[in-house]
Amino acid sequence: TMAAAIFCALFGAHCFVGAQPLAKGVAWALPASPWARALGAAARARPRLSSNSGPLPVTESNLLKVLEECKELNDDMFGSHARCTNIGITGDVELVDFEGPFVTIGLTGQFWHRRRTVLQRVGAYVSRRIPEIVEITLADPSMAEDLEYNSDGILIEDKFSPDFNFDRATMTRTGYDPDARGPFPDPNSLAVFV
Repeated sequence: TMAAAIFCALFGAHCFVGAQPLAKGVAWALPASPWARALGAAARARPRLSSNSGPLPVTESNLLKVLEECKELNDDMFGSHARCTNIGITGDVELVDFEGPFVTIGLTGQFWHRRRTVLQRVGAYVSRRIPEIVEITLADPSMAEDLEYNSDGILIEDKFSPDFNFDRATMTRTGYDPDARGPFPDPNSLAVFV
């Protein structure tokens, strides 16, 4: 199995070694230890807030409720969680306005994920919970930009949170999408990035 892992890592194939997926940019992966499986089971056991509730109508209170649920479920993305604020993630999403099925939101603070990924996840969750919604837009298009430049092309604001362990830079350099994993490695995965 180690030979298969090396082959997959060298040629960028998506393979499985034991129970662990081997993705592009991963040098090798081993089946998780019982300790790692226990940690993963605890993470998977956390309640999904909307699993038993049906679709909601478009109201301000429902939109606020669903945005709060979204922040709770995406606990590696928003600054409302202690482990995120500890590494410099201060990002937040807020309801700016809504007119019938057209919703306007705002993104503030610094995110570890790309802002377009945050917008995509928030939009998907809100649309799934409130199916009447036709469109979710940002109050200002610049809220979708991770880096803001002035007219001379000089960087004036970096809207990313600090890359506290250099994982984002390493994953980007090796061709792996950092937003697919997020800032916190899965305790079930023993994958190593090189």
